Amino acid sequence: MADGDPSFAVRASGIGDPSKALPAMRGWTGDGDLGNLDGVGSALSAERAGLVSIAEALERYSTCAWHEEDLVVAAEDALGPEAVSPARWPRCSERELARDDCGLVPYDPSVPIRWARAWSLTRRRAVLVPAVAVHLHMAPRSPSELFTRGITTGAAVHSDIRRAVLGGLSEVVERDALSLAWLQRLPLPELAVDPGLLGTQERADHAAGTGRHLDVRLFDATTDFGVPVVYAVQLSPYEDRLAQIVCAACDADPRKAVGKVHRELASVRVALRERVAAGPAARPDDGTVSVTGSAAYNASAARRGAFRHLLEGERKVRRLEELPDLSLEADPLAAAVSRLAECGAEVLVADITTDEARQVGMHAVKVMVPEAVPLSFIHGERYLATPRLYTAPAAMGYRSRGEESLNPEPQPAA
Repeated sequence: MADGDPSFAVRASGIGDPSKALPAMRGWTGDGDLGNLDGVGSALSAERAGLVSIAEALERYSTCAWHEEDLVVAAEDALGPEAVSPARWPRCSERELARDDCGLVPYDPSVPIRWARAWSLTRRRAVLVPAVAVHLHMAPRSPSELFTRGITTGAAVHSDIRRAVLGGLSEVVERDALSLAWLQRLPLPELAVDPGLLGTQERADHAAGTGRHLDVRLFDATTDFGVPVVYAVQLSPYEDRLAQIVCAACDADPRKAVGKVHRELASVRVALRERVAAGPAARPDDGTVSVTGSAAYNASAARRGAFRHLLEGERKVRRLEELPDLSLEADPLAAAVSRLAECGAEVLVADITTDEARQVGMHAVKVMVPEAVPLSFIHGERYLATPRLYTAPAAMGYRSRGEESLNPEPQPAA
């Protein structure tokens, strides 16, 4: 960390070469962002940051662990109603699919794919979901498995399985909000935070994140899903290569989301500083996977204009206590699932607990919401035919832009 950075400890944990323990990962290479399975944690104490980074590394490892014999191989046409069709998943538009650098193809229900067993919290029944939506680094076995890319969104670990599921669902909601806000250039309301109303831990995180030479502007990115999301833009007048950084955090308790977003900003700042150490980052190729590339590119002071919809113009100001607080519900997880169901979205959970996780008392899950807008780190594959990308802004009271009017700039979140 550099002088003047927020006083959070940031730690990273690696798992080495997963192919040494996981036969399905043979041929894996740790090349850049695509192969990165490291865990990162940030906290006010180094010990806590280290524990969080180990948990995230276990989460990443768990997403790569599967046994082919546990999967069902069949065409959707041959399965019954328990199959959750890939046709419900986010999809690229015809314009995107026509690009030479697009690596995805339209889904064909007559072609067999691999299916993983999961549970629908919404319908309270066992289901089959596309295995490539559960696991990372699955080499496609048929063209129909190329309808999407495996992502970490929704993966979570915890000693309490319900808290693991709520954590995974919160990340899905957070990424959905990040994508909607950027692609639709939403003029989000600014959040007014009274530190005196925060809990002890959140107040400490907020104080650490807002001091020194950085200006952090917080916004309400809560969508029609009704689970609180705090969006942050961290501004620095002193570092031209790290002039603005974006993060978001979702939590059943909006106060905890505030603390979390400051911790996330700290870890992203450390990662991007290393990325831009040699000079300003160039814009990644539109067909390249790069988790930090676009964030580093957008961090340059010369890119401030790309954030005009967030930083300029009059906008509503919303007090943090006006955000929904699901932590007050008897069952925050059930409340969140119910709110998504009201929007026509289904919450699915796959148990991906490995032997290693079970031996230390941890549960690993992958939470999926087929209707949610994903956060894509490939500019040429932003899933612009996903219906929610156009219906959600209107449901939230904003103008909804068509595909041709969406934000052409690469996603600044990492």
